[in-house]
Amino acid sequence: MYIIIEFDFIKGDEMICERCSKEAHQLEPCEYCNRKVCVTCEKSSKKTSRIRRIVICKDCWSDMKKRKVFKAE
Repeated sequence: MYIIIEFDFIKGDEMICERCSKEAHQLEPCEYCNRKVCVTCEKSSKKTSRIRRIVICKDCWSDMKKRKVFKAE
């Protein structure tokens, strides 16, 4: 009697950046578009408190309204 174990190597469960579609180790949500972006797609980030970290992606950085809100925080 043999037991066959199948492994699914599908990229749907892995960590993939929603902006550049590359596989990444660490993804963080953009505060303004709510996409999970990798480190290379982050334009800027800052800590507003000891716990909270705000990230803005390169697409949202080009929108002046979102950039002003980010800089005001």
